[in-house]
Amino acid sequence: MIEHDDFPLSPGSWADSAAFYAAFLKAEEFLAALPAKARGDNPDRLLHKVACDLYASRDQPGSLMRAAAGADEAGAAVWVSKVRTLAQWLCASTQVPAFAGLSKEDLQTISKTSVDVAKLHVLDDVLLERGIILVHERAIPGAKVDGVVFKLKGGNPVIGMSLRYARLDHYWFTLMHELSHVVLHSALLNSPIVDDLDADSQELVEKQANKLAADSMIPSHLWRTCPARASLKEADIKRFAAEIGIAPHIAAGRLRREMGRHDVFTPLVNSVNVREMLFGQD
Repeated sequence: MIEHDDFPLSPGSWADSAAFYAAFLKAEEFLAALPAKARGDNPDRLLHKVACDLYASRDQPGSLMRAAAGADEAGAAVWVSKVRTLAQWLCASTQVPAFAGLSKEDLQTISKTSVDVAKLHVLDDVLLERGIILVHERAIPGAKVDGVVFKLKGGNPVIGMSLRYARLDHYWFTLMHELSHVVLHSALLNSPIVDDLDADSQELVEKQANKLAADSMIPSHLWRTCPARASLKEADIKRFAAEIGIAPHIAAGRLRREMGRHDVFTPLVNSVNVREMLFGQD
């Protein structure tokens, strides 16, 4: 008998019909809150996918099922379903290696690829070799979402990136934040962790992921020695980044965030448009 992993009422499985109906109604509510363009060419299929995602995550902490129906929550739920669909298509068409775990040291190694901006095009292959599926999917307008991380039934982590902001520093911090969830919070990933990195979340798991992401790219003991923190000179930030082996955009972005000074290093952080690199015309 064939199992349909994305359909909870499949012949080989059992579902709580009342709970699935509640998820279906919530999915209808979410899609109704979106502009018609965001529902795509097959809104019925999308409705089914969103309902299944909501049903599957209904008992998990931070479940989208508990979200109030508004433009942000609706857009996030639909976007996550699109990311999941792309990940499932990849698994169906490609031999995806089993996920064998991820360490803090692995994060440091991955962050070093930031030095060569051209390697953005091969990051999905780099992560796939480790059994991690990376999906780039444009955010739905109005949805305040930067990234998501969850596990498929086979155990492979999926990271979705919306590229809501086109800056290289934001891209790398988002990616490392989601990878930090994989390292630190694997037991929570049966349900999607959806991240809006503009929000000042006080949740412990988010603070932990933020810290590991930052330290994986620039260890704290090295960051304290960065001369640009005092001088605010681009030459200093570039020299420091070259010495520790990361893209200077990342160091500049961290300094801007920590100081609340988004007026400094503007030409540097805006010198690479990630959306244009990965999606074509921005």
